[in-house]
Amino acid sequence: MTIEEIENVLLVISDKSYDEDSAVAAFTTLYHGYSKFLNSVVSSVLKNSGIYDEQILNTVVNNTFYKLYENPLIFSFPEKAVDDKGFKAWLSRVAKNEFKRLLAEYYKDTTALEKMSSEPAIESEELAQDLFTNVNFKVLDEALNMLSERDRHILLTLYLYYEEGKNTPSVVLKMLCKIYDTTHVNIRKIKERSEKKIVEYFLKHTQLTPLKHVK
Repeated sequence: MTIEEIENVLLVISDKSYDEDSAVAAFTTLYHGYSKFLNSVVSSVLKNSGIYDEQILNTVVNNTFYKLYENPLIFSFPEKAVDDKGFKAWLSRVAKNEFKRLLAEYYKDTTALEKMSSEPAIESEELAQDLFTNVNFKVLDEALNMLSERDRHILLTLYLYYEEGKNTPSVVLKMLCKIYDTTHVNIRKIKERSEKKIVEYFLKHTQLTPLKHVK
């Protein structure tokens, strides 16, 4: 995209409180233009970190774009910019910071690790539960990989913005409908079908109970 196109898209998104449909359409254009690039950047970061995981990849990419949707005017081109390199660099920086934030959130309770090392050995029941959880997530990852890229992305995006007792934010549903040229009804059907496939995979390949699914 040209500098002018990006600036126009960001301006339209900034008026989302007055015209949400136009903002979502503009955002979708931006997403289509740079999602492949950002996926590549984040994928490289994850692989270099040694903890590559598609769910983390989707979370980082989605959060980066969602932050841009929430605050589109946070970015501006320098006066002498001639192409979109500055925008790509900014997206990459936001995504890398988002990845670091997720890691920090995951490892924030470092004292728990110190405490664990000084305590008696874990009881067998606790160890069994830990193993159960790890195996459960491994099977879930395998089940997710069975889904098409579209279905997997839709399901993980819906889970990412899930809040108990609340409906999926309308802007998220609109974005998914725009990105995949489908309807709210089809999004719901894709979610239900994907969840059914995951449960069936658990039942067929393991004796474990499927992880609790978002409803």
